[in-house]
Amino acid sequence: MKTLIYAHRGASGSYPENTLKAFEQAAKAGADGIEFDVQLTKDDVPVVIHDRTVNRTTNGQGPVCQYMANELKQLNAAAKQTYQKQESIPFLSELLDWAASYPSLHLNLEIKGYGQPHERVIDAILPLIHDNRFKERLVVSSFDHMLLAKLQAHLPFIETAALVKGPLFKATSYLKQLGAKGYHLDSMYVSKELIEEMKQANIAVRAFTVNDTTTLKKLFSWGCPAVFTDFPTRALHLREEFMYSITLLLIQ
Repeated sequence: MKTLIYAHRGASGSYPENTLKAFEQAAKAGADGIEFDVQLTKDDVPVVIHDRTVNRTTNGQGPVCQYMANELKQLNAAAKQTYQKQESIPFLSELLDWAASYPSLHLNLEIKGYGQPHERVIDAILPLIHDNRFKERLVVSSFDHMLLAKLQAHLPFIETAALVKGPLFKATSYLKQLGAKGYHLDSMYVSKELIEEMKQANIAVRAFTVNDTTTLKKLFSWGCPAVFTDFPTRALHLREEFMYSITLLLIQ
């Protein structure tokens, strides 16, 4: 099975992360999917940005949750890079409208709750993903597994994935109990044996964040269902080379 390539925060190794420009470039490069982070503004608008604050990636200062949505829109999400153009922080609604033009593009929405009440987060996001356009290609992931369980109770047809900082103890039984179909963990904890075990349980292992050639080739050879990378074009070229070499072996 071909390993899917997800562009981590878009083509973030070359363009400002979590911007429409980064997502557009990833899609043009041929990435199978995009990964993006979502949290709420002060007025409960879901926006696409990773950090708790705007400090690292924009020309603003302070927590995202203390900005009104229209205030956040005025910031430059490319301010801390050599990228010459201004890019705004996308609303989740804008990103999903854009993604509708790429019907085969997989979407990984990572919820960054940052301590906000679960009900508030779910109420804000639910109306935007309660849409059959995304039923077969949307994965919702989070480090907050209780939030995932509550979201799935509202939308049982949406795939959820447990994000972890380290490997889970008795992962298969835990993920089945959670109802998660995805297991997202650092590539350093991924093994061929884990991938096979999860496949038997119908759970997809997706490794993050994989930018080096050696690890990518290893994960391809193990049949890892998906990887997240900051450089999708490079990963796609490596996958093409790998698939070509496998084809040659099969026909010999």
